[in-house]
Amino acid sequence: MGWKDDPVIDRGKPAVDIRPGGSAPVLITASANPYSAGRYPLGRLFTVGDEATLRETDVLTGVEKRIYKVHVTRVDPDADRVEYNNGHTVSDLMGNALKVGNLSFNAPLQFMPAEIHIGKKWRAAFVRNDSGKVSSAYYDFNVPRREKVKVVAGEFDAFVLESQGWNTTYGHRLEVNIWLVPGLIFPVRREWIVRGRTGHFHITERHELVALRQQAVGL
Repeated sequence: MGWKDDPVIDRGKPAVDIRPGGSAPVLITASANPYSAGRYPLGRLFTVGDEATLRETDVLTGVEKRIYKVHVTRVDPDADRVEYNNGHTVSDLMGNALKVGNLSFNAPLQFMPAEIHIGKKWRAAFVRNDSGKVSSAYYDFNVPRREKVKVVAGEFDAFVLESQGWNTTYGHRLEVNIWLVPGLIFPVRREWIVRGRTGHFHITERHELVALRQQAVGL
């Protein structure tokens, strides 16, 4: 089977329509167990036409760098593949990146787990190719807490995914932190920090959700 358009969905009534100044949807409820924050599936369903607006700032200074949009332009369930912005970015059906611009990976970056709960741990190891420059890297992830997080799009009840790792080829220290709401196809916040061998910052990016329109939720 080739590329597929969306399943039959009423586009006049998106499952999620988040805009600045509005209210965040409640997709997950409090756990019935007072000693647990709950256990949830990732719940992502990508469809052609889904669109997110994101704001990038510098983690260290807070200075805004840009406002940009990401569109889902192709979905191929048989190939476990989603394309954004006409192929600029490619991921699997969970949203784990295979390609971002000139940067590609030998396997999807396993940043998104199939199931989310506090205490979950895993390693994402991969080979990256940056315009012909090949290196090996890994991140060790854990889910330490569930918390309220406020971004331009509103306040969300999110699980926090924290990770630290290394690019073992270049000796770079890596850190990615993600605020994730099960059912939303994009994180509400993501921070990416890369330090060199001497501790110098190479990358200090924060990406926050401004608006999101998606046709379906998989919860």
